[in-house]
Amino acid sequence: MLNLSRLFTVLAFGLIAACSPEKPAAVSAPHSEAAPVAGAWAPADAFSPEAQEAARFAVQTFAVQNKARVLYKNVVKARQQVVAGLNFELQLQVTLDGASRSVSATVWRHPDGTYRLQAWDWLD
Repeated sequence: MLNLSRLFTVLAFGLIAACSPEKPAAVSAPHSEAAPVAGAWAPADAFSPEAQEAARFAVQTFAVQNKARVLYKNVVKARQQVVAGLNFELQLQVTLDGASRSVSATVWRHPDGTYRLQAWDWLD
């Protein structure tokens, strides 16, 4: 014989478990709208103020450190990585002694807002 009290108890616990905020949602977002994974590189807007500031910092720092006449032109491509702060991987167009050049630069923005040039590699 069916025990209605037990059935209602099982159903109630099932509903509570299904509605619990600690349980992840069963529906996942499409891949293109998925939240970025911490530590993973993700595309960034090359025209964002953050990417532009990191690019200008990279060019200025390289020019000073190498006593070179390098002028910033634009950001061609940008990626970012959330770490303790934010890493920017930038593909830049610059002018070196009057000649147009491409460069890959990695800049780390510390949590306090200061920058550090991590890498500078000529692409051509």
